[in-house]
Amino acid sequence: MKLSLGQKIDVEIDREDLELAPAYNYVIATWYHKGNPIYVELETNKTMIKEIWKVFDGNDRKSALFSIFRASEKKYIVEPTMVILNRQGRKGNDEKED
Repeated sequence: MKLSLGQKIDVEIDREDLELAPAYNYVIATWYHKGNPIYVELETNKTMIKEIWKVFDGNDRKSALFSIFRASEKKYIVEPTMVILNRQGRKGNDEKED
């Protein structure tokens, strides 16, 4: 999967997959679509790899969630992100009318 200019994607990347990325020019990433995991080969470059490693430096995490935005032809903005789970209740069905 190659990001287009201006495209943003939220993915989970494992540290061990990142270690192999420079040799293959892609990293295996998990993209969650409507709660279902989809494994994609995310095309990388040196800038993206460098930015992702900044999040892993100084800790022993095995994986992390990232928001990756392609700002220009060679520049990627990589930021750690989080997932917020929201349980939506059924409106109107919980209350009984007299």
